[in-house]
Amino acid sequence: MSSKDKLLKDDFLLLDKKDERKSKTKSANSKSAASIGLEHQLSVNEIELKRQNEELLATQKKLREALKESEEMFEFSPSGFFILNIDGVIEKANAGATIMLGYDKIDFLKKPFSLFLYCDECKANFIRHRNSVVETGKQHRFEGKIKKKDGSYFIGLVKSTCIKDENNEFKHLLCTVADITKVREHEILIEESLKHTKELSDMKSKFVALASHEFRTPLSAILTSTSLVEKYVNAGDYEKVNKHLTRIKSSVKDLTSILEDFLSLEKLENGKIDVTRKQMNLPDFCEDILDDARANLKDGQIINYHHTGGLEIIEDRKILQHILHNLLTNASKYSGQNKMIELYSEVKNGIIRLKVIDNGIGIPEDEQEKVFTRFFRAQNTENIQGTGLGLSITKRYVELISGTIIFTSKSNEGTTFIVEIPLN
Repeated sequence: MSSKDKLLKDDFLLLDKKDERKSKTKSANSKSAASIGLEHQLSVNEIELKRQNEELLATQKKLREALKESEEMFEFSPSGFFILNIDGVIEKANAGATIMLGYDKIDFLKKPFSLFLYCDECKANFIRHRNSVVETGKQHRFEGKIKKKDGSYFIGLVKSTCIKDENNEFKHLLCTVADITKVREHEILIEESLKHTKELSDMKSKFVALASHEFRTPLSAILTSTSLVEKYVNAGDYEKVNKHLTRIKSSVKDLTSILEDFLSLEKLENGKIDVTRKQMNLPDFCEDILDDARANLKDGQIINYHHTGGLEIIEDRKILQHILHNLLTNASKYSGQNKMIELYSEVKNGIIRLKVIDNGIGIPEDEQEKVFTRFFRAQNTENIQGTGLGLSITKRYVELISGTIIFTSKSNEGTTFIVEIPLN
């Protein structure tokens, strides 16, 4: 039995004893039986009223405690809480909102919630979100950029609920805001990782297909020429021996070029290339590159070289060598016999500029946007050996030394590539 029930029982026992005494002395008193009954009922009502009052006080105490707990939960929640009127104006905000956005509460009150959204698109999306919540009476979510006091923003997830009164009429809008910036950044990293994994898988598949095709031709040529060399040596026909030895050398060079493309791509993809800049004479460097390039030109092809401006630069020699070698090799590969190729170098206004011009088959206009894509080969190059990696690798090398590469091209008229690198 609770202490409250015990007290109530005691009250009724006292009342019974009091009634008993009154009954014994009723003859001595002037009160009637009806009066005694009325007095008894009043006493019972008084005790019941006392009990109800005690219960009411206990209930009020619990309500105050629950209200205080709710207010503390609202105020100190790590999420930002905003109470808006039907027009989206902020009527109340908690401490979490002030910490999250860096404002004082006074900065929020009586201002539209949309004022704290970062861009016009976010504001328009929030208005649609708010209208949907009010119209449907259901909770809706909205994701947008929330503006902080210092001018920065975070990606906020806003959950809005329509609160109604006892008449089921709109009372206010309760909006909770959670900072999900790190969640979104993590998702982006995962997506990029998956994309990179897929790219690697695709690259491996393309490499297998390419290797089976591109390696077969030079390997077959080497095997055939080797057999013929042995035959012509025995026959003493050294002119044909030399012809097939040259063919073997060319095939080996093609294989080496393919392997170098894949090795370069692998190093670039995994960040294994360090930039080491040293002083060099640009015209002398270009002449060294041209010595190798001229040894592999088609019959009748020539390369003219022109230089203007300063002579000394500070740059990574190996990276520049890859860039120029790839551009000059392509110029020769995609140009016919007896065609002229031009190389221009210039050091001026803090820029190193390299320009390679050919008069070859050019790049079809509708395919030019794919030029720097890995494994891309234009339709007009189907009969010319290549991996489709050269220009992709060249662009990566150019970007590695903070440069840019652009081109202009027209089918059957030739192509011009221009590389610009800031002078260090």
